[in-house]
Amino acid sequence: MKKLLTLALTAAMLLSGAVSVFADDAGLALAEGSHLKVENGIVDMIDGAITVGELKANFAGSVDVAGKVDDAAVCADDVVTAGGETAKAIIWGDASKDGKITLTDATRMLQSIAKWNVDISTTAGDVDRNGKLTLADVSKLLQKLAKWDNISLGNVRWVFENTKLKAENESTDLDLYFESPLVRVSRSNTESTGENSYKIKLARRETESCQFFVGSKKDMDGLTVQLSDFVHEFGEGTIKSEILIHHYYEFEVHTNILRENHPTVVDKDEYAEPLLPLADSFEVAEGKNQGFHINVTTDENTPAGMYKSILTVKDSEGKAIKQANVYTYVWDFTLPVTPYSASAFSIGWYSIHAFTPGIQDGDDSQTYHKYYEFLLDNNCTAYTMPYKITDPRADEIMSDPRVTYFTITGGDNAWPTAQSDEETVAFYNKIKDNPVWMDKGAFYLVDEPWGADGARIIEEKYTHLTEVLGTDDYQTIMPHGNTMVDQVENIDVTAFIGDWVDILVPTTPAFQPNLSHVYGEPGPWTPRQAFNKYGESADRYHAYKESGKKLWWYVCCSPQYPYPNLFVCYQGVMSRVLWWQQFMFDIDGFLYWSVNADWGDLPGKFRNDYPSSGDGNLIYYGERYGRTGPVLGWRFVQVRDGFDDFDYLRMAEELVGTEEIVKIVKDLTTGVTEVKEDASILEACRDKIAEIIEENQAK
Repeated sequence: MKKLLTLALTAAMLLSGAVSVFADDAGLALAEGSHLKVENGIVDMIDGAITVGELKANFAGSVDVAGKVDDAAVCADDVVTAGGETAKAIIWGDASKDGKITLTDATRMLQSIAKWNVDISTTAGDVDRNGKLTLADVSKLLQKLAKWDNISLGNVRWVFENTKLKAENESTDLDLYFESPLVRVSRSNTESTGENSYKIKLARRETESCQFFVGSKKDMDGLTVQLSDFVHEFGEGTIKSEILIHHYYEFEVHTNILRENHPTVVDKDEYAEPLLPLADSFEVAEGKNQGFHINVTTDENTPAGMYKSILTVKDSEGKAIKQANVYTYVWDFTLPVTPYSASAFSIGWYSIHAFTPGIQDGDDSQTYHKYYEFLLDNNCTAYTMPYKITDPRADEIMSDPRVTYFTITGGDNAWPTAQSDEETVAFYNKIKDNPVWMDKGAFYLVDEPWGADGARIIEEKYTHLTEVLGTDDYQTIMPHGNTMVDQVENIDVTAFIGDWVDILVPTTPAFQPNLSHVYGEPGPWTPRQAFNKYGESADRYHAYKESGKKLWWYVCCSPQYPYPNLFVCYQGVMSRVLWWQQFMFDIDGFLYWSVNADWGDLPGKFRNDYPSSGDGNLIYYGERYGRTGPVLGWRFVQVRDGFDDFDYLRMAEELVGTEEIVKIVKDLTTGVTEVKEDASILEACRDKIAEIIEENQAK
């Protein structure tokens, strides 16, 4: 299809017009840090259209560019002079020499190839740099104009190539291939994806991943894997990276969750869950694969552009038997230190205490702190801090810009929170005069109240808290189900909750139109009757937000099919899409009940007869697998990346408005139970959002 498009465009352009920029060089001195080259009579390595002032900044001394002022466009073949030395500036693709790269350039190139008498820069038109102006150059230019990925005019930039490398001692018994981090691949699936390399894309101050797999035709052990430094295309630095090895459990994975009345089982097999730091070596069984994650991390100073590394698998004798290129492209923007989405993820201190060797009472806070920081490193804030609010060590945590929430008192994880009225007053008195702390801290009234009885508990707790503090100038939070009306007493619970809760946290089905199918029939006040009387719950929650309250949402062991959630039986899109939907519904934060529940029975947590398998387990206990401290989970990668996606969406929204971004979001999801479960679609949408940020942030 792409070839047909190119040919059609080529044929249509013989009578069209275009623009281009070009330069030539003859030994001018470049400024330190410039990636341009002055050789063979041209100023080379100019990447796209550029102004005279921008070109001048690349030289150590004063230069003249065709006698033009600084804000003029540099055109192909413009003469650059300094101290009697001259060179021509080359803007690759600017065959028409007008300082722009457009369809006009392709037209002039076609006319020149057809032997028309046209004035063009043949050097600038030779975008594949093979010494000839041919239809291949026109095709490459058209691909660039159509914004195809991995196209560099004049080979100025590194581009991704899906080329299979051959190692020095290439093994025919192993295969090496890559996959998106959104796709679960079973251990028995050794069919190559056809991805012989991979390009990770991320902004500054972000971590992103890819997966690779080593499949084997025979049992092999003593294998090792290593990744060279990611080196910048212009030599401007390197990027940190790590390799994590997949640890497998047996469970089922489902697809077509939203397109069928019931999910389609992909396979019952072993799939990755914990992602462990590498051991000294690994093994692969005959007819199986071993999977890995590559994590790449940037900071606020990482130069934008393309990076490349070489991945090498070695045998037990240390011989290189498989190799592949791995690329990383860093977008030219930086994610904020404070995530746009607030969060509250519970860390069960009881699990940490039970499984940490030699831990004593009183040591919990130090061990818990490691897990707390681990969550922050992956874009999540824990429910509770490692220390009581009155502990001086809590000050730094409450002021940390990465921290978006902390519980003052209440909730299930009560250990570092206030345990008495006296502590409640002391905690409140410490934070009340600090606006940042007051905005993050909240009183967790009750967990998931139900019906009229639950509503009365909320009222009682709120009333007592106000009496104890002597003020109602504080913030409350409460996760709650979406039943709008108590079926016995006919109380409108949604309205009742809003009187006492400042951070409303319904489950995601609250944003599904007409909830009649969610909580079952029959009854005098079914959700359908509630809908008929009160209208959509989503409208009511947004009315609360417009009144000044905060609106979060949550998932846990429900909702199940057909809703997105964080279950092990889901492919990655059905988890990560939650944050795209969160943007679509204009929701401020995300809550999850536990990241480390039931560590003593992980195989049981992944049992196949439980439709919410994996609920409450997103990170793992390293000591269980011969490592130390918290271990990343496969689904926690989706959570981490989902929060980054939300940052992208909010940043782009601030630049071009909500309407434009929602159009892109709707290419992926149009409702809580309407999602395209294709990883490539989510990734393409993310690329579009990143391009919007890059193109508009400087305007």
